[in-house]
Amino acid sequence: MSFSEDPDFIVVGGGTAGCVIASRLSECGRYGVLLLDAGRDDKHLFTRVPAGQMKAFPRRDMNWLYMSEPDSSRDNRSDIWPAGKVIGGGSAINGMMFVRGHASDYDGWAALGNDGWSYRDLLHYFKKSENSDVGDPEFRGKQGPQSVSRVRIDHPLTDAFIKAATEVGVPFNPDLNGSSQEGVGYCQASQRWGWRCSTAVAYLQGVRRKNLRVQLGAQVSQVLIEEGRAVGARYTVKGERYEVRARRGVVVCAGAIASPKLLMLSGVGDPEQLAAQGIELRHPLVGVGKNLQEHPVLGMSFHVQNSRTLTSDLNNPFRSLVHGLNYLFTGRGALATCIGHAQALVRTREGIEAPNAQIIFAPLSYELTEQGPKPYRRPAVGVGVGLCRTKSRGQIRLRSASPDDPPIIELELLSEEEDVIQLREAATMTRAIFAAPALAPYFLDERSPGAELIQDAEIDDYIRANSRLMYHACGTCKMGVDDQAVVDPSLRVKGVDRLWVADAAIFPTIPAGNINASCIAVAEKAADLIRRETKQL
Repeated sequence: MSFSEDPDFIVVGGGTAGCVIASRLSECGRYGVLLLDAGRDDKHLFTRVPAGQMKAFPRRDMNWLYMSEPDSSRDNRSDIWPAGKVIGGGSAINGMMFVRGHASDYDGWAALGNDGWSYRDLLHYFKKSENSDVGDPEFRGKQGPQSVSRVRIDHPLTDAFIKAATEVGVPFNPDLNGSSQEGVGYCQASQRWGWRCSTAVAYLQGVRRKNLRVQLGAQVSQVLIEEGRAVGARYTVKGERYEVRARRGVVVCAGAIASPKLLMLSGVGDPEQLAAQGIELRHPLVGVGKNLQEHPVLGMSFHVQNSRTLTSDLNNPFRSLVHGLNYLFTGRGALATCIGHAQALVRTREGIEAPNAQIIFAPLSYELTEQGPKPYRRPAVGVGVGLCRTKSRGQIRLRSASPDDPPIIELELLSEEEDVIQLREAATMTRAIFAAPALAPYFLDERSPGAELIQDAEIDDYIRANSRLMYHACGTCKMGVDDQAVVDPSLRVKGVDRLWVADAAIFPTIPAGNINASCIAVAEKAADLIRRETKQL
């Protein structure tokens, strides 16, 4: 069929999930699909060359750069909450680490009443999405659109970190996205031949379909709801206002921050909050914007000797040139780096059923300056010590009824003492890894937090003062069957016909590790659910 003036589906948000859903809904040729995204195109080296991530992140034409309210659990700090302002969304500017989460995460979703969302149910969609050069075909996809590869740079410090982790009892795992999601191993990245593979690249690049239209720079202000049914959307492009109708429905994929905002602007949410902003209530759902979750991470760094680091190479013009030529001719080396080179998914104590900490290693280190992060001049390596599951919860609220105003983001990231304790245990485990024999030829001293911090109370204070976000926001339109749920297990917004949410906002609980791979699997499943439901319409 050809694309008509009124599409069958409107997909709001061309981020990680939206690109997947728009592609899958349109691939059969039966449905007209309009993908609306407020961001720009991704034709830029910063969004294509992996090492450009640090340059893309602070750009306001590539990142929404939301700011949170002061966090009383971390010295009243306000944080940047990123969201991709470019087609591909977060997958176009993130650190590219491809981590599926732990099987128990999804079994936990199913146990909450979300039938069809167990690990075994989702494994099909993980495999369907992937074209992985890593792992056993029983668990890994080999013919999907989303390219996944082992990080394309070798470094002796990465090898030493992995060996050191095994020396303190962490088992080596050749594929942390395979049959077991625990142990230490090399990172996997959303890359193709050394270039970033966002979902825009994976699912839309090269696609020429008359029934699929992508409109960039389109700021959606409202989902149109009439008589309890989603019928279209209002949006603005370069100051011009438009209204488009959808014959079969509207799929909201604007992300964990913008999806609840759009629902509330459309009159779906907590009646008291909407009334306070003068927004007409279309359907009461008190859970919209609630259940906000994030992974906290503590940065650690260690001075090293007897080996070059990537940041010391960046400070040397000749070595930088060599890295550039290596990347140009082979797609390998420093410019192909993702945020981590090795990682350990570990349990910090006995009695914990699944890995509760993620220790991410890279043979490089930065320092924070007034001009932003800069390569650290002394040879040092960096470690991100992340918590896999948090007890802390926050919320997204409207600042005003204007779609141009950013939302209010409230989260006390370390409000639960148990989260601080588990981060301290993970930091202690990291120190043990760096004290292991395999790292002895390289280890010089602990740059941060610093070996002088020994007492639990001192370390806890440091954690509260220095922990930051891993940029894995989720949960704000959670899937479930309880009275706080926003969507049901078919991802339909409760009480509104032909309206779906399908992105990280629907996660009932946060999965272990980086969440981009989970978003892709959710979107793949969502496309199947939506096609099945609307087949007879």
